[in-house]
Amino acid sequence: MKNRGKIFEQNFKVSVPKEILYERFKDGTANFRGNGNGNENVRFQAKNVCDCFLFDGSILLYLELKSHKSKSIPLSCIRRNQVDELIKRQTYPNVISGLLIEFSDIERVFYLNIADFMHFTTNEERKSIPLEFCIDCGIEVEVQKLRSNNRYNVQKLFEDVVNRDL
Repeated sequence: MKNRGKIFEQNFKVSVPKEILYERFKDGTANFRGNGNGNENVRFQAKNVCDCFLFDGSILLYLELKSHKSKSIPLSCIRRNQVDELIKRQTYPNVISGLLIEFSDIERVFYLNIADFMHFTTNEERKSIPLEFCIDCGIEVEVQKLRSNNRYNVQKLFEDVVNRDL
């Protein structure tokens, strides 16, 4: 069985309308043999910028997707290199970066701009982002509950993000 995060990513992917280009960065552990001695397998984790990007022909939106059961998401779930890379990308014209956070127990999803995330981590002494912060500072994504999966209104999310963050 897939973990909740992978299910969230898959449900998000199939929710993207065909007018918006969706590209997922490959992740996972890679390994290869060493110099021929046979006992030198090397493993490493790819360090992607984020999970995916969306592009509508004029705006590029980088997203890191996170799913968590409780009403807060631990900051330790978000890697520092991803935050740094998302911040760097957002300095370019027509590029927006952020987090898409699913609170799976209550079936609510929020977009947080990476700048809002950084403001929170800089000014709060918490080790997790609470649901209340996402409600106050984020954009809630419309969720349609199906029998065993969810669909997200990605078109509206994209429009809301562009209207607010660009």
